Amino acid sequence: MSIVADQALRSQALDTERSFIVSAPAGSGKTGLITQRVLRLLCTVDNPEEILSITFTRKAAAEMASRVHSALQLAAYHPRPDDEYQAETWDLARLALARDQQRDWNLLDLPGRLRIQTIDGFCRYIASQFALETELGDLSDPGEQPQVHYSAAARSLLGKLEGDDTTAQYLEVLLRHTGNDLSRCETLLADILNKREQWLPLIYDAAGNQAYFKQVIEGIVAETLFELSDVLMPIAGQLIELVDFAATHLPPEKNPALQELAGIADFPDDDLAGIGQWKTVLRMLVTQKGELRKSVTKNDGFPTEEKAAKARMKELLEWCSEQGAIVDLIANVLHLPDAEISESQQALLDALGFLLPKLAAELNEQFRLHDLCDYSSITLSALQALEPCPEDAGISDITLRMDYQLRHILVDEFQDTSQTQIKLLKALISGWEPGDGRSLFLVGDAMQSLYSFRNANVGLFINSQRHPIGPVSCIPLALTTNFRSNEGIVDWVNTVFQDAFPTRPDISRGAIPYSPSIAYKGAETDPAVSFQGFLGSGYEMSEAEEIALKCKEINNKYSDQSIAILVRGRSHLRAIIPALRRMGLNWQAHDIMPLASRMPVVDLMSMTRALLSPADRIGWLSLLRAPFCGLGMSDLLLLTNSTQRNAYRGDPIIEQLGTILSSNSFYEFSSYGQTSLQRIVPVLLNAWENRGRNNFRNALEHTWQQLGGPASLSGGADLSDVRRYLDLVETWQMAGIINDWANFELAVDKLYAEPSPVNIQVEQSKNIIQVMTIHKSKGLEFDHVFLPGLTRRSASDKKPLLRWQEHIDSDSQSTLVMAPLGAYDEEDDPVYSYLKHEAGVKSRLENTRVLYVASTRAIKHLYLFSEVKAAKNGTWETPSKNTLLAPVWSFIKQGVDAGRYQVIDTNVEEGLSGQRAISPILQHIRRLPESYEIPTASTVAIETGRNETTPAETKTLDPNLNRRARHLGTVMHRTLKQLANEGIKAWPESRLARLPLSWSAQLKELGIIVDKSELSELVAALQTMLKDPKGQWMLEAHEDAQCEVALGYYRADSHEAGTSVIDRTFISDGTRWIVDYKFTAPNDHETVEMFEERQINAYKKQLSHYVRLYRDLAPEPVSSALYFPKIGLFSEVYVD
Repeated sequence: MSIVADQALRSQALDTERSFIVSAPAGSGKTGLITQRVLRLLCTVDNPEEILSITFTRKAAAEMASRVHSALQLAAYHPRPDDEYQAETWDLARLALARDQQRDWNLLDLPGRLRIQTIDGFCRYIASQFALETELGDLSDPGEQPQVHYSAAARSLLGKLEGDDTTAQYLEVLLRHTGNDLSRCETLLADILNKREQWLPLIYDAAGNQAYFKQVIEGIVAETLFELSDVLMPIAGQLIELVDFAATHLPPEKNPALQELAGIADFPDDDLAGIGQWKTVLRMLVTQKGELRKSVTKNDGFPTEEKAAKARMKELLEWCSEQGAIVDLIANVLHLPDAEISESQQALLDALGFLLPKLAAELNEQFRLHDLCDYSSITLSALQALEPCPEDAGISDITLRMDYQLRHILVDEFQDTSQTQIKLLKALISGWEPGDGRSLFLVGDAMQSLYSFRNANVGLFINSQRHPIGPVSCIPLALTTNFRSNEGIVDWVNTVFQDAFPTRPDISRGAIPYSPSIAYKGAETDPAVSFQGFLGSGYEMSEAEEIALKCKEINNKYSDQSIAILVRGRSHLRAIIPALRRMGLNWQAHDIMPLASRMPVVDLMSMTRALLSPADRIGWLSLLRAPFCGLGMSDLLLLTNSTQRNAYRGDPIIEQLGTILSSNSFYEFSSYGQTSLQRIVPVLLNAWENRGRNNFRNALEHTWQQLGGPASLSGGADLSDVRRYLDLVETWQMAGIINDWANFELAVDKLYAEPSPVNIQVEQSKNIIQVMTIHKSKGLEFDHVFLPGLTRRSASDKKPLLRWQEHIDSDSQSTLVMAPLGAYDEEDDPVYSYLKHEAGVKSRLENTRVLYVASTRAIKHLYLFSEVKAAKNGTWETPSKNTLLAPVWSFIKQGVDAGRYQVIDTNVEEGLSGQRAISPILQHIRRLPESYEIPTASTVAIETGRNETTPAETKTLDPNLNRRARHLGTVMHRTLKQLANEGIKAWPESRLARLPLSWSAQLKELGIIVDKSELSELVAALQTMLKDPKGQWMLEAHEDAQCEVALGYYRADSHEAGTSVIDRTFISDGTRWIVDYKFTAPNDHETVEMFEERQINAYKKQLSHYVRLYRDLAPEPVSSALYFPKIGLFSEVYVD
């Protein structure tokens, strides 16, 4: 049995008489430890409500509650387990159940008595109590899309610009500062409101307090310079001598700032007065990019003939390169502000100090009008409720009541707390005293802090390890055992991240040194971690294909092992998900695919817009283009009267449709357009005439069904998306319409497609590949973890109206730095630029933690993927410091150079996108067949969906073929598409034998009663193709293989628009193949050679058109062919 190295610490953490702050690295069993402590605490309290457990997400709260309740159930209904940890938990649960029975809690039936809440939920509870006590009524529910109200509040405030009061005067200051751009001003004001709980308590003090900020900046400058000078002390004398040398040997016109340092004898002063000279000294050590110099020249003050001085300088630079943190320390000094906030910036700060509280008041009014709030409102209300009352010994009434109710507080994920949440916690425990039997239990891992965008400050975790929180001092404990990953992964993580993390802590910036773990599990025979680099412009596609191949290999070899693909941003999956589809893999995406990008939802949104407004031409045209209406581009151009022959009159589309129906003037449209319009126009007119009379969701769903919407779906995933959209419409519709369209669109944007397998034909024994963001994966584990796109950069930081930062010095003293955005026609204020730099430093430090979190999700194997670029000197370019790869690049590069890791040259010419499979134009439009008729019971379709994809587009078939032959060809096309999509192996003889029954049913729908000889002809043709090597080759899985691809085109010269549908296309050996199936055979007395020549002549023009379309889309060579299943003939058609 393996020994748990930190078992003594875990046992100590269960001491209910003491308070602890526990550092629990990835895989250390944090949730299990919290569960055990809750069980132990239940044995000591009079009521379970005296224990409060707080975490940050509903998912985490639900898991914690489930763990505790499951432990109680296990102890109540099952014997003591053999596993040591489970047995200990069982023992604690038995004791808790004994207390439960003694006190009559009935926790097994009433688990809700366990107070396990999110921080937002707890704030809401406090705010609700405050609202009731102050007779403010019930607290409003938080709205899901507060952004619209933020903008409304900003507009309302800016509307006071025309007044003659102080508000108008300060608005003029703000507007001048933003270049009199009202739109920009509104955006800046609206964007800052979602963080008002952070700045609102501070902004009052910022106005008119220039002396305070000067003092704070001077303190930061002195502390930063002291930290750097301490590191440089071993070379101080040499560095100063070389600075003096360079200053006296510079060419006259070069670097006057350095020339002023001639005669320097010591480091400059560590204050604002000396910061300029410090920057001049440090620029001798680094390049303009902030990298350490490798050499110096005469332009730097080292003439060629002064070899001794140059050698000394080179030696000094080499010493600097060996000091891990010196580059970052130099960068910190170079970004320090040279002076305090300028007068113009202070004037704007004064204006904001007056305006921003009024902006918050305007938002409160908007919320009151709509009976809503947001989470910032709840947090501010909770803070207000807990504010001390001087007449009550500095403790509020609610705090006193909570003080009586709460005896033990546990906080999970404490590394992600913000300063505001620390204030709440301090207020809650403000009445606690040493030895009163109360306890505070804080658990987290500073190395897993990922939520700086929520103002989480990981430095607060370190600060709480060193200093008391209010009256409570927590004993720090550090767990070390990793129960999750095998020894190979733990050793790799220890080795790599020991150097990737900072060497020294910095509370203000959130710099956290690495804490190594000890593996509980042994090593496996296969290498635990691999890296795959890709060189060239085809990186993204090559990476996606490599990941898909590796996933398929794992699924085939280890069908019982879990796989996850984790990414920093959702856009990083744009090539990977299509690659998984092409490989026939089963996958689930968690909050990855926005519902607003799913085509069935896009089509329903178009219908929604159309039915809400006759003037929404885009909505109506998009609706008519949807698969269940299916008008082509030429028909749409004709309908809107925008050709050269007929100028557009501006009539609403619905009126034009009514005119066409009443005059029966369908003859100008294409064959498909005529049939479609005759089918859909009565439905649309009926929906329009009855608008507003019924529930809008019901009307929308009914119209969609009547138009054939269910038949246009590809399967269960599409149906789920449609249902979620219609449910959302239900919540937003009022009196038959949607009044607040802007907010409704935001609501749609925040919805994601539910995770569900996209390929139901995959064997059920194969595991579903989980696809999610790294943030979403926190707390999860998988046998195999893939991390692609490690050189992709995160989104750039916007310039907010106001930047602020709480600076915590080495003595745990907190000060505030704040600066407004610079004027539109000026460079940013030095203090604002400094705060921007500090935000960048924090972001890069968080990148390291993000990669650590992702890497530690792996149990058995970790796969890393990224683009690499060759440098001119024959080595590799260093990735951008804003990427996830940057902090571990040094180790990865060593592995590549040593041959441990592989780099693949994608061999794609520079300048080509390499994104063929993801080109937007290839996201083709399907549409119902021309013969489609509305089912008599369309409601069945919405309940069950369809099992097969409807053919992408009814093609313009050979006019020489009779009607029966055309429809026989249609069902053969459908079958070949299924075969290609599912793979020939998925079609055993038993399944093929059932095809005649399916064909008969399909042909009956098309109005054909098929006879046995025709079915035999179809069977023979299919068998011929399946036995033919070329036929098998075409149906195999290929790169970017697709069936019935609809490509839209527009010819500017002839104003011709249309859609071409290609039966089968794929890439094989670097060549794009276009294949058109022809269900025909030689005539009597016609040789195969004569038949082939006749067919090529007939279809060469059509295939030339297809080839031109693909040559415009992608760089690879394109070839075309005809294939005749009846005789197994593959005819390549050569086109210019």
